[in-house]
This record gives sequence, C-alpha cells and structure tokens, in this order.
Amino acid sequence: MYELLVLSLLMRWPIYAYLIATIANDILGPWEKISRGTLSALLTRLEKAKLVAPGDPEQVPFPSTRPSRVFVITPVGRERFYQLMMDTSSNQGTYQRIFRIKALGLEFLSPEDQLYLVDHYIQYCQTGARYQRAEAQKMSTRPEERDSVSPFFLKTALSLMGLVAQEWQLELEWAQHLREQVLLLGYPSGKQQTEQKPSSSR
Repeated sequence: MYELLVLSLLMRWPIYAYLIATIANDILGPWEKISRGTLSALLTRLEKAKLVAPGDPEQVPFPSTRPSRVFVITPVGRERFYQLMMDTSSNQGTYQRIFRIKALGLEFLSPEDQLYLVDHYIQYCQTGARYQRAEAQKMSTRPEERDSVSPFFLKTALSLMGLVAQEWQLELEWAQHLREQVLLLGYPSGKQQTEQKPSSSR
C-alpha cells in the first residue's frame, strides 16, 4: 500500500522526501502514519529497483525550508505503478484501504482501465454488504447460533454487523458516484466501455 501511495504521488511531480511523508500521512491519518524509518527504507528499495531516481529540486513545485532529497519516478516506476493499480487479486482483506489510494491515481489510467477498477470495486462492496446481511440473518434466525450465546452478545453482534453493512453501503454509494465521474470525464460523448477486463492501453 505504501509503495502505491508513494508512486502515485511521484506520478504528479518530483517531490522532497519529507513532503512525501507529510502528504502520505495526511491521506492515511489520523491513526495510521508512515514513519521516517519506514519511508526511508521504502525509498531506498524503490531506488535500488530503479523505480525512482534522484530529482532536480528546481522541478519541485513546493518551496522547501529544509534540506531533503528529491525523488522522481522513472519509466520503470510508471510501469510498476500501472501494475499495482490494475492488481485486483492481492490483499483482499485490506483492499478497501488500497482502493481509496487507487482512486487518487485513476486519472493516470485510460478511461477503460478506470472503469474496470471502479466496477470491480463496486462488486467488492456489494459482496461485503451481502455477506454482512446474510451472516446477521443466520445469527438471528438459526437456533443453534442464536441460543448458544447470551442475549447481550447477540444484540451487540447484530448491531455491529448492521453497522458494518451500512458502512459497506456508504462505500458502495461513493464508488457508484466515482463511476459517474469516470464516465463523465472519460466518455464525454456518452459512449461507455462495457468490457470487464483491463485494457492493454496505458
């Protein structure tokens, strides 16, 4: 997730290392932060893999009052960014957080790829909502599940599962709104892409 976030930022401009941490933490916060050590190790790894390279401070659009290295994404890094963006099978348990980072980088993909990713995420959210509703239904109606726990546990568990289902519904509505934006900006003539697989275009 951190790798995608860093590459996504560098797709926009060369940037100072400390500003990468500042912007990344603004996006990830308030409870999750990328530490200086973690970021330094990540940037070192990305540089060794030739995904990023030293950049020109004159090209950074932000003024700086402190010394810091500047990084720029390389052509290989752009390929890696695309690979990470189009990966929909890894890290299913944390994909909700990952997609929120992907959403910030959609503009660097073709309209077809944008639509593919958003449609996949809509299905992901629908699956999450259906699962929570189905499990709540089973818990509340099956005697072997309902009668094996205390009334307090049952009531609290059902209310929690209802909350999670509502959260999935809100996430789904956001994703559907994002899809409308993709169609509006990527298909101004009203022509919509119907393919359900990634485009080979960049």
